[in-house]
Amino acid sequence: MTKVDPRGSGAGGHQFGPPTGQIRVANLLELGGKPSGPLDFYDTRTPDSAAKPLIANLAFGQISNYVSPRAADAYPGSPSNLYSFPAGTKKPSPPFGDRIDNQGFAATDQITVALGPTNMRGVPGIALPAIDEAGKRVNSFRDSSRAFPAGKGLLIMLQGDANLDSLPAMYLSVDGVCPLNANDSRNTHPTAIGTDLNLIVTASVHTLAIVTSPRGQGLSDCSGKKPGEPLFLTVGPGQRYVVFVYGLPSDGFRVGAAQLVPITP
Repeated sequence: MTKVDPRGSGAGGHQFGPPTGQIRVANLLELGGKPSGPLDFYDTRTPDSAAKPLIANLAFGQISNYVSPRAADAYPGSPSNLYSFPAGTKKPSPPFGDRIDNQGFAATDQITVALGPTNMRGVPGIALPAIDEAGKRVNSFRDSSRAFPAGKGLLIMLQGDANLDSLPAMYLSVDGVCPLNANDSRNTHPTAIGTDLNLIVTASVHTLAIVTSPRGQGLSDCSGKKPGEPLFLTVGPGQRYVVFVYGLPSDGFRVGAAQLVPITP
């Protein structure tokens, strides 16, 4: 018998299933050249007057705790999802109100999803890059690229902004140096920020910041580049962190980070 979440039915008596998956969200969303503002997330596209958000008032640049949305239906194996709304609202209004994952979350999934800006044919929208941390969607080849030596730590980049053609080239500076991408041992120059860029670091307190270069002018190193606002991150041996970039050229690019920790459903 399917275990039904005590939060019960939705609008019109629709029966939801049990909490499904472990999902957290980073708000990196800009619209019209401005931060989108705080966001709420529900596990239904049509929250009723009594519904409370699973993630409430998530500010620009913040990452949420993990939440478990209700499965969309009560039948076994039904996936769950989250739907984004401007904080304090419940009515779908593009680009808000849509689900943040096209597949839906399975019971064993653990995922970090970033909401960032994109633009399709002149229409602003929401990009949804993600890092699969556990579950059937974990790609064994990609996950093997995240291996790192014992006693070290790993930074995994999550690039939320899909409007890359209009931005300067961005690089992550760690203690004043741009480390090389660990995905390819042949790399001799830093790699501009993108999703699944893996950077090995020592177990220590590190100063992370963004340095930029004009489009089309890659950096051979970070020498002479002034970094943006710093983030001080303590990395322990064997720890992995998702590191994300947010902000605008007008007010500077910033860095956020959160540890990847396995969670048992």
